[in-house]
Amino acid sequence: MRVLFAPILVLILTAGCSATGVVQMGQDTYMVAKDGSFTTFGGAQVKAELYREANAFCERKSKQLMPVKETSRDSGYGRYANAELQFRCLDAGDPELHRPTMKSEPDVKISIE
Repeated sequence: MRVLFAPILVLILTAGCSATGVVQMGQDTYMVAKDGSFTTFGGAQVKAELYREANAFCERKSKQLMPVKETSRDSGYGRYANAELQFRCLDAGDPELHRPTMKSEPDVKISIE
């Protein structure tokens, strides 16, 4: 019985820690997403991990991180905290490399026609 308990416990503890890895979306544009674990309650904590991963990815290419879009959600009933980051890896002299000004997007959009 103990032989089965250890592997099951490891699966349960690591089930909430999944990441997609960095995925290319286009020229110099990438996306990375991640779900937190059962001990991660805030989406901001997951987002910070994604920024570290994205920054390391760009540094390996000798480029600099330029965030494009980010989203995150805190944990709740039946769901883990999660986050997504879209970013570019740009050369130091690239004119698109500037101080990021991230804007929040509303959860609900109302369109009147």
